Amino acid sequence: MRYRFLQLIVLVLIFLTGCSGKDSDILSESQQESIQGQILVWHSFDGKIEEMIQQSFNDYMQLYPNVRIVNEYIPADQLEQEFRQQVNRGLGPDFLLTTSGVIPSLIQDNLIPVINDFDFSSYLPTAMSHVRYQGKIYGIPTSVMTQALCYNKKKVKSPPKTLTELLQQAKAGYSVGIWSTFITTFWGVQVFGGKSFNTQGDFVFDQKSWAKWMEWLKNAQAEPNMIFTDSIDVLQEAFTNNRLAYVFCDSSQFTDYSQALGKDNLGVTLLPGEGNNPAGPILYSRIILFNRMSSPEQQKLSLQLAQFFTNREQIRKRLMILRGSFIPAYQVNVNSRLFPLEAILVQQAKTAIAIPLDQVKSARVWVKEGNSLYPQVLAGNITPEEAAQSIAETVNQKLSQP
Repeated sequence: MRYRFLQLIVLVLIFLTGCSGKDSDILSESQQESIQGQILVWHSFDGKIEEMIQQSFNDYMQLYPNVRIVNEYIPADQLEQEFRQQVNRGLGPDFLLTTSGVIPSLIQDNLIPVINDFDFSSYLPTAMSHVRYQGKIYGIPTSVMTQALCYNKKKVKSPPKTLTELLQQAKAGYSVGIWSTFITTFWGVQVFGGKSFNTQGDFVFDQKSWAKWMEWLKNAQAEPNMIFTDSIDVLQEAFTNNRLAYVFCDSSQFTDYSQALGKDNLGVTLLPGEGNNPAGPILYSRIILFNRMSSPEQQKLSLQLAQFFTNREQIRKRLMILRGSFIPAYQVNVNSRLFPLEAILVQQAKTAIAIPLDQVKSARVWVKEGNSLYPQVLAGNITPEEAAQSIAETVNQKLSQP
């Protein structure tokens, strides 16, 4: 997605006026030169995001000429295992860009250190819940993402606000692509009254609401214009080639969709709810972790890089290119007239579900069972009620084991 440079500078500056995140302190030339060393960074991002990461590191090395950053790409499906193996050998990166779900297992094996010397006062509580484990903080969140409903403005004039309206539009000829897996459709449970947390604040699986939602999905797939697939690549290809009016999307896709359709043709709206019940998609964060085996000096240098990487100026630069696809992990105020995509994402995040790290273990139990039973429900091999009961029983059984 390409924007006129000066116009975007003005808009992004206005957007971030309300940010309360703190920029790195301005150092004297002698102080800058005293910071020296080499930092090994691992990440699993490619394309435009990788380019922006490298640009941030180039900015840092220009400011601190005696520091060299070695930036290495590791495929996402190999990143955790490779990190684990190298750290156990006393090696590995000093600075790891990844997602928060890896934290509990890395803590269990004592591979990442606790972060003490960092100001988290202005960070979003939801983002902090993704790096805080048993009262201690192990990572630095950089951005927050979730799902929304994307649409082609050339095909759609008035997007639906409810599931009823969505189905009516499908019956009227508007094609709808649904990313159909257990976790990517979990947003609908809240629409049917599901509660994601009990009175003790524990994350729970609401089997009755999930069964009602699955019944709706099962009926909706009979409509020819409601296109269900578990392949995000299939949906993306169909949407960018103008074969779909709507697609249920992840915010990380906004940039690709905008570039493919044209920046004035991509529409983004809230996931449909019903009545007073909004959708509740899963919220996730990208984070920075450090290596326990790095020396104290290396950990201090890596933390200083993290402070630079997450300051407002660097966030501004990333927003210039990935505008609308993420929420900075710290508090922001968004002008909806100037930044409609960001405003939608911020609004959607307010009803999204952030699973705390302390409860990731239990969540993985019901997700594994749900992944197995979800396609069977849609195929009619098992009723939604039977599947929901099986998931609940599996969760209770697993969690009761020592």
